[in-house]
Amino acid sequence: MKKTNIFKIAFTLVLAFVITGAFAQSTDVPGLATDYATTGAVTVMEGTTVPLYANPDAYYHPTYDPDGAGTLTAGFTWTWTEQVTSDITFGNNNPLNEDNYTTISGMLVANSPYNINVLEIAPAAMGGCDDGVGTNIAVTVVAQPTATLGGTTSYNLCEGDAGLPANVTATISSGWQNYRVVWTLEVKTLTGAGADKDFYDSDKTTVIIPPVLAEEYTTAVPYTQAATGAYDITSVAAGTFTVIDNSATVYTYTLTSINDNASRFGDFIVLDGDDTVAANFTYYAVPETVTIRVNPTPTTGPIYHIVNTWAN
Repeated sequence: MKKTNIFKIAFTLVLAFVITGAFAQSTDVPGLATDYATTGAVTVMEGTTVPLYANPDAYYHPTYDPDGAGTLTAGFTWTWTEQVTSDITFGNNNPLNEDNYTTISGMLVANSPYNINVLEIAPAAMGGCDDGVGTNIAVTVVAQPTATLGGTTSYNLCEGDAGLPANVTATISSGWQNYRVVWTLEVKTLTGAGADKDFYDSDKTTVIIPPVLAEEYTTAVPYTQAATGAYDITSVAAGTFTVIDNSATVYTYTLTSINDNASRFGDFIVLDGDDTVAANFTYYAVPETVTIRVNPTPTTGPIYHIVNTWAN
């Protein structure tokens, strides 16, 4: 047998021994592998922490499974670096780490977008080599989403007045796509002296349907909107804001909170990839209120005069 073939066989046996007998820690990442994608770009919210992992070389890590079934071969390292600024914090003992998983935090809108690079390096026993290039991902950072009702925040008009709003509209800004907005509606009537009388509910989206008694309504599932801009909390036909039980009626809409796709990414680690319950995500308070008081039009009564038979 040729000497070169002997060396090849010997090297293969050594490599097989190293790979099968020197596995490092489990590489289970938050969530499932199906929760991740390799599009080369991600959008996150400033002030949050999100996970990243680099797929290891299949030759050197034949049993790797990001869901935890396999392990990484010992001795390999992954260097995570940001190509322009230094404000990103890499978690999990980075930038030099014997694990292909990391977290990133500290990203600033002012320095967005970021270009993050990861480089897999073989241990000295396997040549200490790397491809010299690594893999990049672009990270765009957006500000916390917010919303405002703006403009007139209270109305006090008579039933049928043209000044009553046709809808209650919020304006969504900042953040990044697929917003979830939580709001409440309280409907109540007043006594003639202005004190609370009765509370009612509504169907929240079209017209007021009295008189189902309720203390207050809160949306069980947040309403959603795909992009920034105007968002109708409730659309109603002109003149729909009416009095109930011939009493002054007050409709109070409160914009409670908001989140978006980027901010929900910030909950990924703590929720371990579980996106099935909307209420588990972080919502950011935006306490703004519109109050619409609709007053019954007074009916002018008859004029009383001295009865004709008085002093007969």
